[in-house]
Amino acid sequence: MDNNVKLIYSDEGLPTKVVVWDLGRRCNHDCTYCTAFMHSTTAPFNSFEQYKKTAEFIDEYYSIYSMYHKADWRVVVSFTGGEPAINPAFFKLVPWLRENYPYMELNLTTNGTWGERRGQFLLDNLDSITVSYHCEGTDKQRALARKNMLWVRENIPNKNKLKVNVMMHMDHFDEAVDLIENYLKPNDINYIPRVLGDDEFNSTEWVEDTDGAMRRTSHTYTAKQQDYLKNHWKAKNERVGDTISLVETSKDGLAAKMGRMCCGGRCMTVKSEDGNKERNTMFINQSNFKDWSCMVNWFFLHIEEDNDAVYHHQTCRAKIPGSPKYDFPKLGSHQHLNAETTGPICTISDSGRYLEWLENHFVEDGPPVIKSCPNVHCGCGVCVPKARDKDDFDQLVNKYIIGYK
Repeated sequence: MDNNVKLIYSDEGLPTKVVVWDLGRRCNHDCTYCTAFMHSTTAPFNSFEQYKKTAEFIDEYYSIYSMYHKADWRVVVSFTGGEPAINPAFFKLVPWLRENYPYMELNLTTNGTWGERRGQFLLDNLDSITVSYHCEGTDKQRALARKNMLWVRENIPNKNKLKVNVMMHMDHFDEAVDLIENYLKPNDINYIPRVLGDDEFNSTEWVEDTDGAMRRTSHTYTAKQQDYLKNHWKAKNERVGDTISLVETSKDGLAAKMGRMCCGGRCMTVKSEDGNKERNTMFINQSNFKDWSCMVNWFFLHIEEDNDAVYHHQTCRAKIPGSPKYDFPKLGSHQHLNAETTGPICTISDSGRYLEWLENHFVEDGPPVIKSCPNVHCGCGVCVPKARDKDDFDQLVNKYIIGYK
């Protein structure tokens, strides 16, 4: 299998709108695989008042889509950065959202290097916590992250609400494996091994970043390292009833060619060319869905505060055809990210114009979808309902929404 997959979706739990809210680039880590566009150790913090305006946009945006939902949907607001938990405004934002938008479930993706008092706040006020473990952190940071992961696991009411993304650094692979085998597994902590650079935009060579630091954003894994990852996903597949491993060893070891799991660890359902039978899998080898139809705008929203930019999705960046044109001055040297078929859908500061266009689109043209994927590579978002053929896609769309034309 898996280069002949023609349909993918995930029905694990209620349909979920995931709002990935990048609160700012400021971070207390400086990993070599994270670009200056994504993080900074000196960037100023964004304000609580700014966050309130963004939350109002999220609520208005979601209310437009929700009128066309066929069943109940969850809304998960996932805070990311940078490191959200180092901004004092974050600790004002969370209770404010709880009070004003109680339908939102709140998740934090964090490097786990917070103190005891803030840790208790996170446990008391968030629905779920995702810790990203970075082998490039200092000894003190890594020790603190380990301590906090265990503390959360021992105190969180539902163990499934804690997940650890283990960043599988090619040069520190043994440390990552040790964390999994001798710390996470014995303490019954959910985890996902995350390869570095599993999309097409990263560099396997060391390059000088805009902040002067040297970065290598895509890692090349040895056959032994790939075997460890392959065996992990093979075991996962066997638990969902699939006895065939969908993970193949890449000859050049590039993460982008190894396939992908769902970031949230969801089981996915696929249908292949060789029959009409749908089956479950935790990992998909195929990554090219160019010209497929996709519902990414229904399942994701990505917001970047520092860049005053809103995307349907951070990595695919697909746009609905005919959407309003915007200038994005804060993208700076990354203006190339704004193109005709890909890029931000609007600015946060002038989102009203987009919301008006979106409402009109629903009324005049019906619920919007991405009818032709503009990308040759799909990273995060692989679990979004998508199909190559129109009939398959129409059936998928009608599982989730009403009024589709």
